[in-house]
Amino acid sequence: MNIKIYLLAASLILFGSCENNSWWEPRTVTTYNSQDEATNRYQFTYDERGNRFTEIGEVWDNVSETWKKDYRISYSYDAYGIRTGALKEKRDNETNSWNPSSRIFYTYNTNTYLMDTESCQLWRTEKNEWEDSYKDHYIRNEKGDLLSVVREKWNNGEISRDVTLRGLFTVKAKVLTEAVVGWENYIRDAFTYSQEGTATGGNVDCWDKLTGQWAPLYRYLYTRDKRDNVIMESEDKWDETSRTWLHIGDYTYKYDSHNNVTEVTYHMTNTAEDFEPYLIFYYNKMASVIGYYIGDTGLFPGTRGTATYFRQKK
Repeated sequence: MNIKIYLLAASLILFGSCENNSWWEPRTVTTYNSQDEATNRYQFTYDERGNRFTEIGEVWDNVSETWKKDYRISYSYDAYGIRTGALKEKRDNETNSWNPSSRIFYTYNTNTYLMDTESCQLWRTEKNEWEDSYKDHYIRNEKGDLLSVVREKWNNGEISRDVTLRGLFTVKAKVLTEAVVGWENYIRDAFTYSQEGTATGGNVDCWDKLTGQWAPLYRYLYTRDKRDNVIMESEDKWDETSRTWLHIGDYTYKYDSHNNVTEVTYHMTNTAEDFEPYLIFYYNKMASVIGYYIGDTGLFPGTRGTATYFRQKK
């Protein structure tokens, strides 16, 4: 893989980076509900070096028929353009102020400069302090290919928080009678590759505290076009009762001539009637992604979404 260091922290968490001195970045993302009504809009700004500066999420208000701000993510970088953190704030539209919600810190491998960990803290208003929430560990092979992302969550002794995985379902952690404060395994997203090194899909497991083992949750399989872009992602959910995989839906992707996803649609099966999906947008020929449930961008709810891009140069 030809990895450009200054792009690693900017947007790449899955499969690599661009191979020349120009690349594309998202300008706007709009998502739609099952009635094909626009419900959410996301706008991205960039600094003079081409690094993502802010992500602002907006919600459509049917009463005023206007977009209202929902959250803002601000990104920070070091002198070399490596992303060091991100701060998410929620909008208080009554006071027109931004209130802290969560923040993320990054660490990198000193030999490869690839991301090692991504740690998130939540703002606890009642305590007026930051509290650890989760930590993602990026596991790679000797070639730098991402094999898995293992998420640990912080157990503060209270009821465990739920998490939605790509909108497929909500994971409810098992609550033990005697809570132990500290880090514990939570989610593992393991990626699969062909013999040629092309990503073919993956499996998501959840940590079972009672057995002390990883338990299957769902799997996904990519279908690619002649340009090697993923045009469909098939989703299966593990059914513990029948101990079989159940097909729950498919994501389909449309690309522009520069290999950026301009439209993604989720096609639901009858086994997931109450399910609201979250959308993922690949760009720069699968080298970049936004909307991935592990990562520092927002989540994009909807059954269909569109994206616009602009060309960056360095």
